[in-house]
Amino acid sequence: MKTFVPKKDDIDRKWWLINAEGKILGRLATEAAVLLRGKRKPSFAAFVDSGMDENTARKAAQAVEQAGLRPVAIINTHAHADHCGGNAFLTKRTRAAVYAPPIEAAFIRHPEIEPFYLFGAAPFPAIDGKWFHAAPSRVDHTLGPSLSICGLDLEILPAAGHSINQVAVLTREAAYLGDALLAPELLERYPIQYCYDVSAHRATLHRLAGLRKTWYVGAHFPPTQDLEGLVAANRRNLERTADAVLAAVAPAATTEEVVAGAAEALGVLSMDPSAYLLNSAAIKAHLSAHARDGRVVFDIHDRRPIWRRPA
Repeated sequence: MKTFVPKKDDIDRKWWLINAEGKILGRLATEAAVLLRGKRKPSFAAFVDSGMDENTARKAAQAVEQAGLRPVAIINTHAHADHCGGNAFLTKRTRAAVYAPPIEAAFIRHPEIEPFYLFGAAPFPAIDGKWFHAAPSRVDHTLGPSLSICGLDLEILPAAGHSINQVAVLTREAAYLGDALLAPELLERYPIQYCYDVSAHRATLHRLAGLRKTWYVGAHFPPTQDLEGLVAANRRNLERTADAVLAAVAPAATTEEVVAGAAEALGVLSMDPSAYLLNSAAIKAHLSAHARDGRVVFDIHDRRPIWRRPA
């Protein structure tokens, strides 16, 4: 990427008055350094997520370069490989700082954790590709509730559920939602959507429904103003899956039988190893939610894991 060199007309000279009362010296110095280096100016840019790999990240970098902007930050909403897989390329090419939610940051630094937690052991080749195993990336800063960068004051909104510690990134006019919401057509094509925590995802859908922005942007749908329709479609998908999982338990079934029964009920008739891993993890998340709410009981019978409806 070409080095950004501001022209004389690009420079807006001004004085800054900083209120230092009650502030920690180190944080005050950081704030002053950000102002002096101009990182709140609109001539700088931040990536929100970085895509799957070098190819997608390169396209993003080229778009920023063509706009005459200098990247200074990568803000990761969560640590799934298709959202942080381009970090390694972008950090090398742009030297941008990486921001991530606290728990997700560990997965970004150590992406080998993702295939491990999905499978439960060291992964075999069929499940150890770029979809589950991103290139490792440093994380320079963990995200708090707000972030001021590139001339914008961003709100960092908790959006857990799809991932353990996912966040949404809000400006005054727009909300970038990561994978907290998916397009209705995508939900139809892939009716079992990966979810880490069903209860947390329900809470996120409720939280997002209260947003009042002009535009809503997701990782897998174009900018839209129809938040109500998106939330409704995602709620229907979540509850339809929950019902299918509960029905597959009655009266009792092994984990594999629940996965097969729920998948068939939802129209998922074939899966490759990667799809099976994601779908079974999502169904286990629903089983866990049902168990926490007392609708199913987990037991070991004849050396097999059994889910059953309580008497």
